[in-house]
Amino acid sequence: MASTINRRAGSGRPVTSGALAGLGAAGGSAPALVTTKDLRRAGFPFRSSALCLDFVATLAKRGMGDRELLAGPDELATWLRAAELPAATGPVTHADVAGVRVLREAVHELTRAHVDRRPLPAPAIELVNLAASPGPPAALLDVDGRTLLAPEPAPLDAVMAIVARDAIDLFTGHFRDRIRACIGHDCSLFFVDRSRPGSRRWCAMAACGEKASSATYRRRHPDSPRPPRG
Repeated sequence: MASTINRRAGSGRPVTSGALAGLGAAGGSAPALVTTKDLRRAGFPFRSSALCLDFVATLAKRGMGDRELLAGPDELATWLRAAELPAATGPVTHADVAGVRVLREAVHELTRAHVDRRPLPAPAIELVNLAASPGPPAALLDVDGRTLLAPEPAPLDAVMAIVARDAIDLFTGHFRDRIRACIGHDCSLFFVDRSRPGSRRWCAMAACGEKASSATYRRRHPDSPRPPRG
């Protein structure tokens, strides 16, 4: 969601896209989450240039310890807000979160197979299609014709349909051959290479790219404590 798009809360007050997910069912708003230099919000990485791949990244360090970031309903609610998605209505249970993680792993299976140039597994395709079936919250135009109304909270399955449809758009769209795995030695993130030459290698230069540059510098200058500041 582009942060340059003007949006309005139900009160008619303009809000930024970063603040949208802070609008709760009661109609109040929470402060916008801060994006760190290494492209994290509320502790979640948002480096993939695709919502569905940021969703996959909620299981961190895959194959290197598998750190679960969606441990329960509170963590899921925080991720939805950080991802600028509508809040989920009603009580969200641990069983609901388990279902969300099943969808995440289906998207991961499809992504991994796509990167490895293998046939995409049919069960994962079926699961993503099923998750995309509920009608997602509608984007509504405000009376000025230039701003979007902030989305109202919606049932969890409708919110997750946004993520599933994003995955379908990615795997069938112009950038499907630009899905990459980060080459950072301790990174398990996927990303979409939207650069013009198609030569991006890291999920983010401010994260894995800088780590790689620092490691290269230390190898070349073992007696230097740190790279010079530019």
